[in-house]
Amino acid sequence: MKRFANLVFIFFSATFYCQDSLSIDIAIELALKNSDKVSIIESNFQIRNIQFENYKKSFLPQIAITAGLPYQRSIQEVLQFNGSTSLVERNYLSPSVNFTTKQILPFTGGEISLTNSISMNKDLANNRTAYSSNWANLTYSQSINGFNPYKWNTKKYVYSRKIDSISYKKQKAQLKTEIARYYTDAYLLQVKCDLTKKNISKTQILLEQFQQKKNLGRALDMDVNQLEITLSQLSQKLGSDKFELNYLLETLTSHIKLYTKDSLILKPIKKIEFQVDKSKLEKAFLDTNFENNAQLQLLIADEKIDKVKKDGAVNFFLQLGLGINSSSNELNDLFSTPSQKQAVSVGAYIPILNWGILKNNKKIAELEKDILQKELTQTKLDLSIQAERLYNYLLNVNVQTKISENELKMQEELNNQILNLLLYDKKTIYDYRNQLFEYEKSLMNYNELIINKYILFSSFGEFFL
Repeated sequence: MKRFANLVFIFFSATFYCQDSLSIDIAIELALKNSDKVSIIESNFQIRNIQFENYKKSFLPQIAITAGLPYQRSIQEVLQFNGSTSLVERNYLSPSVNFTTKQILPFTGGEISLTNSISMNKDLANNRTAYSSNWANLTYSQSINGFNPYKWNTKKYVYSRKIDSISYKKQKAQLKTEIARYYTDAYLLQVKCDLTKKNISKTQILLEQFQQKKNLGRALDMDVNQLEITLSQLSQKLGSDKFELNYLLETLTSHIKLYTKDSLILKPIKKIEFQVDKSKLEKAFLDTNFENNAQLQLLIADEKIDKVKKDGAVNFFLQLGLGINSSSNELNDLFSTPSQKQAVSVGAYIPILNWGILKNNKKIAELEKDILQKELTQTKLDLSIQAERLYNYLLNVNVQTKISENELKMQEELNNQILNLLLYDKKTIYDYRNQLFEYEKSLMNYNELIINKYILFSSFGEFFL
C-alpha cells in the first residue's frame, strides 16, 4: 500500500514538472482574439451595418439604363389593284434605349421619376426608318392620406441601430463571462488537486512517523492501517480529479484556441472589491434589456394601427407629369422640332362594402397594442426585480466571503492543532482524516465565493456597456 502511494505521488509530481501558466485575463483576451464566436459576433454586426447602409442608400437617386432590340415578323394579306390579294412579309426592327432616374421622398412617401429615351422603328422590307425621342419626362407620384412605410421605417431604424450596438457589446461581454466560467471551473478543480497533493505529502510524512512509533511499540497497527487507507483514498481522489481537470483544461484551451504540449497551470483569481449603486444598476439593467426594445415594439404596433386605418380610409392618388418629345424620319432632324406635353392624373380609392373587416382589423391592432403595453409593464417590473435581486446577491456574496475567509483561517489553525495533538495521541486518525475534508470544504467554499464575485463583476459588463 505504501509503495503504491509513493508511486502515485511521484507520478503526479512528474506530471506537473513541465508547465505553462495562464491567467484569467489572458484567457479572455485570447478568446476575444481567436474564438470563432467572436468572428460570428463581428460578422453579424457587420451584416447589420451593411443593411443599414443599404437602407440609407435606398433614399438616394436610383439610376438605371434599359435597352431593347425587339424584332417583329408578320405576314399580311394585301389587296392588289386588280382586286386580287397577295401575302406580303413585313419585318420590323425597333431598338430603344431608356435612361431612368428615381428619387423617393421619405417624408411624404412620394416618388419623383425622370425618364430619357430614344427609339427607332425600321421597316426592313420597305427600308423606311422613323425615330422618336423622349427628351425628358418628369413625373411626380403621390398618395394622399395613404400609408407611408418610409416614415415608419425611418423611426424604427433609430431604435434598431441602438439595439444592434447594445447587442454587439452585450454578446462580447457574455463571451467574456462564458470564458471566465470555463476558467473558474478548471481553476476550482486545480485548487482541489493542489490541496490533495499537499494532503498526500503530509499524510505520507505522518505515516512514516507512525511506522517508526509502531516499531517502538508506541502506535497500533490499526493507526498505521488507517493512515495507509487515507493515503490510498487521497491518491485515488487525486487521480479522479486530475482526469476531470484535464478535460476542463482541454475545454478551456479549445475555446480560446491555445495549444500547448506542456501542462497548463491556471493562475489564482484575485479577490476583487467593488460596489454598485442600486439605482444606477437598475437603470443600466433596463436600458440594456428593455427600453429600446420596448420603444421599437410600441412603434411597430403604432405602424400596424396606422396601416390598417389608412387601408380602410379614402385614399387619393395624384400624378403630375411634364415631358418634351420629338419624332422624325431622319436622325439629324430628331431634336429639331420638340413638342411639349403636360399631364395630371387624379385617382381615388373608396372602400364601399367590406362587411366591417377593416374596422375589425383596426380593433384587433388596437387590442394587440393594449396587450403589448401591459406585457411591457410587467416585463419592466420583472427586470427591476431581477436588478434588485442582483444587487442583494452582491451584498450577500460580500458578507459570505468575509465569513468564509474567517472560517478558513480558523480551519487552518485547527489543522495544525489536530496534527500536533495527533502526534501526542490526543486525537485519532479519524479526527485527522475528518479535518482534512473539513478544511477542503472550507477552502473550496471560500474560492467559490471569490469566483462568484468575479463572475458577478464580469456579468455586470453585460449591461454597464
